[in-house]
Amino acid sequence: MNIKPGWIAIAVVQSQASTATRNSKFKIQNLTGQALQDPGRVMLLMPSQREIFSLAVLSSDSGSGRARSPTVKLSLCVHKFMGMKGWGAISRRWGRWWRWLGMALAGWGLTLQGWSAIAQAPQPSAPASDTGVAIAQPLAIGVSPRPPFVIQSSSAQPGSDWDGIGVDLWRKVAYELNLDYQWREVEPSQAIAQLQSGTLDVALMTATAPRSQQVDFSQSYFATTLGIATQRQQRFWEVTKSVLSLQFLRICLWLSLLLVVVGLICWLFERRSNDDMFNKSPRQGIWDGFWWAGVTMTTIGYGDKAPKTTGGRLLALLWMLIAMGITASLTARITSILVLDQGIQPLQVQQLKTMAIGSLANTTAANYLQQEQLNFQTFSTPEAGLQAVTEGRIDAFVSGTTTLRSLNQDSFQERLQIDDTGIQTNLHAFALPKNSALQAPLNQQLLLEMSEPGWQDLLQRYLPQSQ
Repeated sequence: MNIKPGWIAIAVVQSQASTATRNSKFKIQNLTGQALQDPGRVMLLMPSQREIFSLAVLSSDSGSGRARSPTVKLSLCVHKFMGMKGWGAISRRWGRWWRWLGMALAGWGLTLQGWSAIAQAPQPSAPASDTGVAIAQPLAIGVSPRPPFVIQSSSAQPGSDWDGIGVDLWRKVAYELNLDYQWREVEPSQAIAQLQSGTLDVALMTATAPRSQQVDFSQSYFATTLGIATQRQQRFWEVTKSVLSLQFLRICLWLSLLLVVVGLICWLFERRSNDDMFNKSPRQGIWDGFWWAGVTMTTIGYGDKAPKTTGGRLLALLWMLIAMGITASLTARITSILVLDQGIQPLQVQQLKTMAIGSLANTTAANYLQQEQLNFQTFSTPEAGLQAVTEGRIDAFVSGTTTLRSLNQDSFQERLQIDDTGIQTNLHAFALPKNSALQAPLNQQLLLEMSEPGWQDLLQRYLPQSQ
């Protein structure tokens, strides 16, 4: 902007003046035909080139990174003053009204500059967390009891503290991301609706394909297969029935024949030289040999009968070696008969077709049962389903194996039998509203937490010993 004699000009220029500029006076000797290049100043030019009034508007910034209200400093400087004579000439030539007009214009310009500086100052916003994005806090975290991932102590009241694998993991993540949050207990069936409405910011639940169409899920932090809870089938009469089974009797018969053969051979070696332990009578002598073979095989060795001849002792050594293998094989076979072949084996999904079963609604277990076209009764919590099994209202309850085993150990004193099917994995994760700004930093922090040694310690602290 060029200045010519006789002009009245107001120039307002934005400025981020350095400290040196703010603290020093700026002197202008002659503005005729020159551009106004003094940033941050409002120049009031009178018609005379010899008298110039300069008004400075300076803004200060602490540099601390936080927004502060700008400090406006006004200074009125007369750079060249030629005396009352020059001033009087101006007054006589232009009149007093020029001075008032010039002062009014200068004040107006200063006001605009001040308001512009205030408007451009950073405004307070939502608290920024370590995620690098502004997130409204505190966050509402929805939880519903599901041991060992979400546990509420027996003495806890609504709104009180929670524990569990998922709860402790969230605490670590929130601490690292500098997030403030509050727990809110919700019904599992209402969690997704509250996420969509904005009532909840995060919810601890299992990820399923239908749910992923309504909300977003974080990185999964634990996977578990489906389990089946039933009443324990091992009773005294079950064991008795197994012992009296045909297979068990066949094993006893085969073993008895083997003992008779070994006892007979031993009697043949010992009947003449050791008739005080092995009777010369065939019937009594074979019985003595049978007894010796039995106690030797079981490593009991009462010592009431022992071979003395060379042939009898060699037979005893060979029989002891063979007996160790026979004993191990018989133990495995008898266990198989008592446990697996008589209805005490792990329950399989195919057997559910003839049973009254239950499960939680809108879960991986429920989806699988529907795919298998199995009718089932729905329950609101796993505890309610297991209680129905113990009371005989249903035959089996299907849910995550880890949850069932945890509840069976802590709440039902191992009264139930929990069988792992090995199918249909349950993925435990954090649910968020669609397009949540928290999803990316949450996933990154979850991966970091699960790679730390403390993650395994956390799992061992909460998971049942059977796992």
